[in-house]
Amino acid sequence: MFGTGAGVTVLIGAPLGLLVGVVVVAQTIYASTMEHIREYGTLKAMGASNGYIYMVIIKQSVVSGLIGYAVGMAISLTVSQMSLKGTTAIILSWPLVAALLCLTVLMCAGASIVSINRVTRIDPAMVFK
Repeated sequence: MFGTGAGVTVLIGAPLGLLVGVVVVAQTIYASTMEHIREYGTLKAMGASNGYIYMVIIKQSVVSGLIGYAVGMAISLTVSQMSLKGTTAIILSWPLVAALLCLTVLMCAGASIVSINRVTRIDPAMVFK
């Protein structure tokens, strides 16, 4: 990891990738939330609690993240297996795969905060205008 410049590059690139991931997920969930803002207003007008609406938005972001994780991990595991035949092996241990899953779920839940803040400020009466 530290014997070549590649390991240090990966360690520098990882936080950048995490930041980009949070921004992309936040923008995607925010766009989806704004598309359906009237539906969230309807839910609030019908008496849905903020907690319920929070869970809807968080579930949307986590499901999206899990789909992306599954696709990305399938590609990563395939590349890892192919690299074993070459001169430089890419090793993905199961604890690392599990840690990345937890990080993905936390990243998606955290990124949905922007949308949650927007939805909590809507006026349920806007549905009737």
